[in-house]
Amino acid sequence: MRRAVRREWLAPLVVALLAAVTSLPSLYNRFVYDDVPVIVQNDLVHRLSAVPAIWRSSYWPVGMLYRPLTIQAFNLEWVLGGERARVFHGMSILLAALTAVLVWRLARRLLPPSGAAVAAALFAVHPVHVEAVANVVGQSELLAAIFTLLAVERYLAWREAAALGPGHRLALAGLTLLAICSKETGYVAPLLLGIAELGRFRSPRRAVVPVFLWQAGAIVAALAIRFSVLGTLAGEAPAPSIAGLGPLTRAAGMLTIVPEWARLLFWPAHLQGEYGPPAVSLTGAPLGSYLLGVALLVGALVLLAWGWYREKTMAMGLLWMAAALLPVSNLLAPTGILLAERTLLLPSVGAVLVAAIIAVRLASLLRAMPVGLRVAAAAGIALIVAAGEQSAERATVWKTQSVFFAHLVDDAPRTYRAHYVASRFYYGEKRYPEALEEARAALALYQRDAHVHEQLGQVLRTMGRCQEAVPVLAEGVRLSPRETTVRSRLIECMLAGGDTAGARSVAADAVRAGLPEFAATLRRLGPPPPSR
Repeated sequence: MRRAVRREWLAPLVVALLAAVTSLPSLYNRFVYDDVPVIVQNDLVHRLSAVPAIWRSSYWPVGMLYRPLTIQAFNLEWVLGGERARVFHGMSILLAALTAVLVWRLARRLLPPSGAAVAAALFAVHPVHVEAVANVVGQSELLAAIFTLLAVERYLAWREAAALGPGHRLALAGLTLLAICSKETGYVAPLLLGIAELGRFRSPRRAVVPVFLWQAGAIVAALAIRFSVLGTLAGEAPAPSIAGLGPLTRAAGMLTIVPEWARLLFWPAHLQGEYGPPAVSLTGAPLGSYLLGVALLVGALVLLAWGWYREKTMAMGLLWMAAALLPVSNLLAPTGILLAERTLLLPSVGAVLVAAIIAVRLASLLRAMPVGLRVAAAAGIALIVAAGEQSAERATVWKTQSVFFAHLVDDAPRTYRAHYVASRFYYGEKRYPEALEEARAALALYQRDAHVHEQLGQVLRTMGRCQEAVPVLAEGVRLSPRETTVRSRLIECMLAGGDTAGARSVAADAVRAGLPEFAATLRRLGPPPPSR
């Protein structure tokens, strides 16, 4: 009995250690990239007395995301460690280990012990998770995944035991609500419960109807809380390359993202901190990108149909990926991203289930060939070790701001946003020549984002080159007439160059467009001189 208990605890212990050791290099990282505005510059994180305000505030200092549980976690970590990033990174490592153990617990209910171990080990070392672990703000992904995984695993356990009474229904709804309060990914938890039900049980389902009514109640409650705090159900502003695209155009364009999802989930040999035009785009991509996306979707549907009748866990893994990708698919509504590695944490659970099923099937075929089985096992171990090494090395990319932004532009040289955010960083560090170089690179790659024009114009203005900045800023105003910052920069540069009439005209256009904040500027500039 004792030996059986030890064996039962050995697998999750090994999985937790794999995740922790793989993530350990991130313990020495500083606050990097989005950590700075969300944690370092966010007063709500710094005061324990701010707890009530956290639950009445948006996630970003300015924005339409609502993740109070994540901000609450940051608040407690700050109280424990102050400005010491190591406390935050230590918590991320613990959360990563816990997530891997929960993947094992879920897989253990769907697969034989060896298959569950393979799935959890692959999850623990998966390189695509690095962004969610090495960058502190990724705790939102980890927390949402933890509550979602726990909800699905508990649902399977209680469903098998016919123990879905009122208390357990309430507990499942509570886990869903906690997942949503961690990140918007949590809204897919009821879908994943539905996939678990359809994939594992054939008995009459009237008994589970109350469970899903409670789930619906959790969704309604989350939306009501969000609306009461933010005054809207809309999410963040769409990415410039997505804004204005209709549903059908977005759906067709996302076909070009499907190959990237497949690559990152099943063979993440190359990773980068930003994805976007022109390297990755919903419009104007080569025909081959769309065709490859279609081919992968058709292949997935064929595999799903086969799995539904021959291997339900395979089908569940595929459906899990689809459901978990839904919030970032730009199908329901345009989002602020085309693709981000951190958003693949929860979808990767489905990917490792599929990979584990393939491994179990392969082992079954090779059982009569001891040499082949040993070779396959050695190859699997080598793959896990290689993935772990890649993840550990990748974690150091987030070591400092300077290291991160240097890697960012090297990893994504044809992604305009990589150069744009690097320019903003260098500008903040007063490294103006580098800021200018990166802003020019961003604009050369993509001309439809007003923020890039604003950034380049501001760098030029700071360097005393307003004559060059004016046409750049004017194009930014044309692209985004209601964007106040780029318009203010344009007025300032015009005045610096002695063009008071032009500045007055720009301010007057703003007032006519319904931007009252420019009325004071217009009054300060005074009336135009009388015509002769």
